Amino acid sequence: RDYTMSEDDKSLWARIWSQPKSKWLLGIPVGGFLAVGFGAIALGMTNYILHETSTTEFCYTCHSHEAFIKPEYETSSHFINVAGVRAGCSDCHLPHDNWFELVWTKAVVSLDIIPEMMGKLDTAEKYESHRAEMAESVWREFKANDSKFCRHCHNVEAMDLEAQNRSVARRHERAESRGETCIDCHYGIVHELPEDADDILDRLNEEFAPETTASAD
Repeated sequence: RDYTMSEDDKSLWARIWSQPKSKWLLGIPVGGFLAVGFGAIALGMTNYILHETSTTEFCYTCHSHEAFIKPEYETSSHFINVAGVRAGCSDCHLPHDNWFELVWTKAVVSLDIIPEMMGKLDTAEKYESHRAEMAESVWREFKANDSKFCRHCHNVEAMDLEAQNRSVARRHERAESRGETCIDCHYGIVHELPEDADDILDRLNEEFAPETTASAD
């Protein structure tokens, strides 16, 4: 097959790249450049807003976070520890590896402002009355996504198991072999546990237990 450009093709490209005969045709490339420019600005602003509204300081603008979550967090090992590594709210509660999932999650969690403004959590008594409900919601999410937010920082494959306490190393190895997830053992690290934490976890473990099918010979 002959792929040599014909005279007709050459004349077509020449017309496309030649100076437009009407000044109004300049609007096509100018409009294209403007669209790209405004798109870049919009994307940059979106990323800036996502970043600024994902900081722990921004989370503290909600009364319940400032009054009840902050004191718990600042006494936890995620705030201060030997290694000097600090995990903020977004590290544990927002996606890290999918921009579209992050945008969707931010849109969903923005609805939390409604109960906040309605005073659902404006006193310590109200907050405690909803602690179990909130804990179950987060634990359920972590069970469903295999604690992927935890795994963003903690990866068993990257652990030096020989340097760990022997019982801890065995538990990590056993968890991996059994398909268990971080939240099965690690909970109540930052937030205080509700009184019925064991009952909630037992119910979730039963709900997310792998289905077993009997083999028929």
